[in-house]
Amino acid sequence: MRYEYTVTKEGGEAELIKAMSWKKAIKKVLMLNAKFSGWISYINKKGHLQERSFKNGRENTYGE
Repeated sequence: MRYEYTVTKEGGEAELIKAMSWKKAIKKVLMLNAKFSGWISYINKKGHLQERSFKNGRENTYGE
């Protein structure tokens, strides 16, 4: 696989997954656990942190 993504569960347990794209990494996590709560992050090629948070399998926006 090309990229490594850090998947952190709500309890603080982190694991590393590998996938070919950001979208496929998210899909892989949600396929394994449909009610996933936590966040997925990685560092892009420009060195910026990219992060998405999820609550009960749905993406959590920061306004909620």
